Amino acid sequence: MAFTNQFALTLELTRLLPPIRWATSKAGSAIISRARDLRQSGSDIVVEEDLASVFGRCRISPTLASSFKTIVTKSSSNVSLLEGIILQGGPGPTVARALQESPYFAMVVQLSFLVWAFPSIHMATAIADALRKRSEGAPTTLGLPSSPDIRGILGVLRACESQTSAFNWNMILDAVSTTLGYQVDRAPLDIPPFVLQGLIDMFPMVQSLPSDRFVHIQIPVGERLCSGVSALVVWAHHVLDLAVLVRPLQQEGQSPRYITFGDPDLEQVFIEEVDADKEAFITLLDSQKEHLLTIKLEPDAEDALIGSMRRTPVKGWGNALLAEKISHLRFVAASQAITASRAVVEELQLVTSAFAFIIAKNLIKGSAPEYVDDEDMVDTRRPIVYDTDEHRLLQASRFLFDNPQISRREIDSYVAQYQFKALDEHLPIPPAVEASARAFRSRPKFDNQWSILVENAKKLGIFLIALANITNPGDCEDFMFDGRAFHFMIQHPLFEQLREWNGKDALGISDDAWLQALAVPLLGYQGRVWDLPWGKVCLVSDRGWSAWISTFGDADPSYVREGSITLGRGSPCRNGIWKVGIWDSEPGRLLSSGDSRRVESCGETTFLRCADKVIWESPYCGEGEDVFVVSARFRLQDRLQKKGLIHRFGYKTMQKYLWQAQRSISCSHGSRSSKDVKLAVGCATVAGFGHHLHDTGERILIFLTAQNRGARWLALAAVPQIGIISDFVETGGTARRILLRGEDCCYQCVIDQAASRPGMWSIIL
Repeated sequence: MAFTNQFALTLELTRLLPPIRWATSKAGSAIISRARDLRQSGSDIVVEEDLASVFGRCRISPTLASSFKTIVTKSSSNVSLLEGIILQGGPGPTVARALQESPYFAMVVQLSFLVWAFPSIHMATAIADALRKRSEGAPTTLGLPSSPDIRGILGVLRACESQTSAFNWNMILDAVSTTLGYQVDRAPLDIPPFVLQGLIDMFPMVQSLPSDRFVHIQIPVGERLCSGVSALVVWAHHVLDLAVLVRPLQQEGQSPRYITFGDPDLEQVFIEEVDADKEAFITLLDSQKEHLLTIKLEPDAEDALIGSMRRTPVKGWGNALLAEKISHLRFVAASQAITASRAVVEELQLVTSAFAFIIAKNLIKGSAPEYVDDEDMVDTRRPIVYDTDEHRLLQASRFLFDNPQISRREIDSYVAQYQFKALDEHLPIPPAVEASARAFRSRPKFDNQWSILVENAKKLGIFLIALANITNPGDCEDFMFDGRAFHFMIQHPLFEQLREWNGKDALGISDDAWLQALAVPLLGYQGRVWDLPWGKVCLVSDRGWSAWISTFGDADPSYVREGSITLGRGSPCRNGIWKVGIWDSEPGRLLSSGDSRRVESCGETTFLRCADKVIWESPYCGEGEDVFVVSARFRLQDRLQKKGLIHRFGYKTMQKYLWQAQRSISCSHGSRSSKDVKLAVGCATVAGFGHHLHDTGERILIFLTAQNRGARWLALAAVPQIGIISDFVETGGTARRILLRGEDCCYQCVIDQAASRPGMWSIIL
């Protein structure tokens, strides 16, 4: 008997499969505890109940269930970020319950796949619309509960996504796409919304009556139409263990082709690709081929697809991007495609790497003031160069292109050709690139294509430098992201500078340049990265991965590489509460603690010590809507007060303070803390972190903060803000440059290093 609408099908399923009841079977206190845990992780107990009542009616393939549980369970990890905040990887409350209760496990597995293949916001919208439409035929007297909204569904999807990110669905998707005859990076994944709407009821119906129910999906395929066949096969066959028969679009002059997944004698799902001018529908049939229910694209509805995303491992991703670009530009002849493409990709690897090396050599800390020499060498100021470790940059290139054979010598040959020139289409074209296109492309058109390749190489070059500034590159091989999001790198401030760069001027960067570059692919292709308040962003997180700045923790500033970032699997969590980011709670407050004071002057003897005791207190941790808000706290011990003042600074603010400093150069003497130093003319030692210091004309001020991490951070914050008071005028402290002493430099040598450089200096001892 045919169903009049999808709601009738839903009622029939209720008769075959009793509704899932979880909350009413538990004690009240257990319900409250579970609800609290889920809400704190970003999910919702009511929405999970609603989704489990839909997706939990299916049975998961035993083979997939076993591997899924093993991989997800083993992915559990805890990494300390700050006192009280950890990076939680692996199962959280949503998955923990799913591992114990089969309906929720069925829900989690299916949603894990769907948000792997489709952006969570797109899938949340599609599910919300599907649940609303399937209830449209219900009698008004039935009093059905309202369907969950997009926001609630999105919370559940993100919980599933982050807690199951260790399971690599690409392995299954790629295998299916290869079987279907598609290139892995071009397999059809986008699906029409009405197909999702029908499958959420038709799949469990077929599983309940495996010999008497059958699904036929007919989808037109054209230039802008996609069948989503790869995603549908994974969902139906690999996840739900249904037998699937696929009939790809028949090309002119070819005989029909059929591809079977599962039992060839049991056709439970038939996916048929047809010409673009034919009708799209999904139909549930019985064993007699009677149409029980058909769902079609509504006449007045938009024919938009649920857009997919292709997750790509960062290792080797550069090759995929380059290959996609040259394929899209179509300047490699079909007869030469394999050999020519390989040669072009390898040459573009070197071009991109050369761009990265050239850009890196011209970087300065853009937030620092630009200094100009005057004749008297007084108050002389210059840009602070940002040094990139070239060995790490070479390793990043080999990692991004998965090519250990890339050599520095080959890169330098391109650097020699391109340095001191604008990075644009006027650069010399590499021979393999030009040779591959010369035979069948006009020169003007090819020049435009070369321009596109150059722009792409600049974006990749920025990303390469960001990878070189990751503190833990060995932990990044499993990191996967949506490569299409890389388009939004064009909004990176450094890329915008490169548009007008002449190849000679300095390129200014901010302290968060590399975190921004990594956030572009991490946060997805919606461009959300540029909506963040970067002045206070410490950590970004999405899809079970996080990236954060290096000032977290309680390390001495000399051990922190300014601008560097760390990447790890997991989401920030505190006391069971999960968030998607960490921000500064405030820009930082340097409280008034009296004037700074001179201790020793020219001709007097000084030694390594800390004049004022600073205690690094536990950090402040609060909560915003989706983020934690944090700040470091430093207690300045006062000789007259037992407790003393507490200064608070956000960790992003601490990175800004460190960004303004230059580091001492290591010497052969070591720390030599026991050796006294006699101060020369123009030198004085300073104690305290007050807002003012009376001027006596010294060119070098030495802040006595040795062997106290908190005091050294507090000095980094105080020095730029100290006003120098003379008999006539008070001037700000920004005129002085800051030299941060490392433990590998002795007292005398750090003074000598400041003395040998022009300008006014403050040494953080």
